[in-house]
Amino acid sequence: MKKFLLPILGAILVVGMATIVWASVIGTPHDLAPEPCAMCHTPHHATGEYPLWNRTQADQTYILYESYTFDMGPTGVRPPAGELWSPSSLCLVCHNGVFSQLVNYPGPCSPADSAYDLIVRGCAELGTDLTNDHPIAFVYDDTKDVDGNLFPPAAPNPKNPSRYEIVGAFSTTPYFLYGGDGTVDGKAFECATCHSVHDLANYPGKGDYQVYFLRNDNTGSLMCRDCHTAR
Repeated sequence: MKKFLLPILGAILVVGMATIVWASVIGTPHDLAPEPCAMCHTPHHATGEYPLWNRTQADQTYILYESYTFDMGPTGVRPPAGELWSPSSLCLVCHNGVFSQLVNYPGPCSPADSAYDLIVRGCAELGTDLTNDHPIAFVYDDTKDVDGNLFPPAAPNPKNPSRYEIVGAFSTTPYFLYGGDGTVDGKAFECATCHSVHDLANYPGKGDYQVYFLRNDNTGSLMCRDCHTAR
């Protein structure tokens, strides 16, 4: 019996380790420097604005999405979510196309190293005018939907009831909401609602016909339909 089970357990372990290795910034577009974790985090001398955050330029303001079909607001020129260090602000520190520099560089006594300085260009540069991008930094409230999108309601996460999520209507994927920025019950819809910065999900075509860092397989616009259920 043991001889029969060992090959099966070994195969499970190999598959499991492959999954763990895949769920990482290593080998993804976020693998940017000799020490990729240091691109965003430092164990010492962090900014103090967000846990172990290691980059400058958080006080940038943005022009956020605005449309007569957007029911949940707010819009206008402001830092995302009304505070400087919301999850969306952290993403945009690099993706706004403005020069970003480390606070604490890796190595003895942290000498400056240009390998960790960053200006994102190309398709990953969103800029500071986000009026042509999906809304972020708003309080998710399905009861404000007046256009018939039939958005799923926000629900407490079963493992952490203080954390809210949108359960995908078709895939049942949890799309997390955020708080700590004055939003109601921690229901802020942020960049990280749809994107996993540490690349935690595995799905077909990642890095090929689908982008990295999605929370779910978006084949057939599945992620879009998970929330915009009537579209």
